[in-house]
Parts: sequence; C-alpha cells; structure tokens
Amino acid sequence: MNKKISVFLAIFFLGFFIYYGSYVSQAKGNNDVPVMQIAQTLLDKDVAVTSWSLYTKEEVPSVISKETFVKKINELKFSLKGFKWELKRERDVWKAVGLHYNKDSEMMEEVQLVSTLKNKTSDSYILYHVAGKAWDKHQWNLGYDEFQKSYHKIFTFNPKIFSCVKGQFNDKMKSVLSLGKDELLEAFKAKTVESLVEETFVSVSAYTGMWKEVLPTKNNKMNLQIALRKTGLGGKTTVVVGTPIITSEY
Repeated sequence: MNKKISVFLAIFFLGFFIYYGSYVSQAKGNNDVPVMQIAQTLLDKDVAVTSWSLYTKEEVPSVISKETFVKKINELKFSLKGFKWELKRERDVWKAVGLHYNKDSEMMEEVQLVSTLKNKTSDSYILYHVAGKAWDKHQWNLGYDEFQKSYHKIFTFNPKIFSCVKGQFNDKMKSVLSLGKDELLEAFKAKTVESLVEETFVSVSAYTGMWKEVLPTKNNKMNLQIALRKTGLGGKTTVVVGTPIITSEY
C-alpha cells in the first residue's frame, strides 16, 4: 500500500518540478488567492485548519560560479532584513538557507539558494516557502502582506505560487474516506481526473473552475489535489488540499 502511495505522489511531485513554470497564481487581493479559498472551504465543511503554506521557485541563470553564488547571497541578505542565514556545501552542491519568523503573523519564511556547480556547468534556483499554523484571518492578512513583500524582493520573473492547506475533520465527518473525498470535491466544484483509494488513505487529482490556471497532464488538465488519511481504529481523519498539487510529502 505504501509503495502505491509513494508512486502516486511521486508522479505529481515530479510534475511540479517539470511544470512549475506553467502555473500562475497572481492574487488581486488577499481573499482571492487559492490558499484563502481552500481554507475557507475547509472551514465551511467543519474542518479545523492546522497549517497552511505557500511555495514558489525560480531559476537563477546569473549564478554560474562560487563568486556569483556568494554575490547572490549578499544581495538576498541585503534585501531580506531579519533573516538568519546558514551556508551548506555537499560536494558540487552549494546551498544557502535563510529563515525568518514573523511573530505578528506566526509565519515562518524560508529562502533557499541552491546551486550545482560542476564541470563548468551550473544549475541554480531559489526556493521560497512560507508556512503558518492554524487559521486566523487577521494573521493570514499580515502573513500574506509579508509574503508579497519578500516575494517581490526575491524573484525577478514573478514565478508561480503553489498553495497547500492541512486540516483535521471533526467527529461529525463521515468515517468513510471516499465519502469525505466526494464531499470535498463537491465543495470545490471539482471533477476527478485520477484517484487512489486505500482503506486508510485516499488521494485524488481533480479540476475545478474556482481557478483559471491549470497544470497540464497527459490526457487532462488539473489544478487541485486532495489527500485524506485515517489514523488507527477510531482515529482522526486528516486532510491535505493543494493547488495545483500537494507540494509537501503527506
């Protein structure tokens, strides 16, 4: 069972890195961004939101050597005040990781500059990930404002934003995972593209008209992924919703 789950999720994680440039989420306002819509939809279904995250990535063609890597780090340090940085190296891979915790929004920001420098070739990119706990609209607004500020300081080409929300069903939620899946699909006005159903785990890729942007697949288009897991006899049911896919391991 675990092998099936790993293979299923690995396909979409691979799709994320291949097609991350094909998806755009440009918000006109804090209430219009997918993560806000996902959280509100889950709350409407009596799901307690336990965490949320935004993730984006951009290639950095200007980093082609150790010197340009260090130069880029210094630029990030200058523009991103309050971040604590750590430099790591493993053979030909150089990585700089910057972390910043915002007390007002209770949001953690993480920036990674990763560069593989080998045989006069280079592959460099920046990852930006923010994560918040439980759902509070005031904290969300503060956090998203900080996200936007950092986003525009970090990136040059306005890369695409991926959203993910995790939650937990209350005791009133249907115990059968497939029924919970169907209820969420209906709430998101989504149609199934592909699904995996196990006794204690359900994952579905779907398409919803709530967002115009889509991720192309072999035969269809998708922009929503939902995963549900039940832990033990009488245990709680957790849910992860991501657009266009779940970008963190579930």
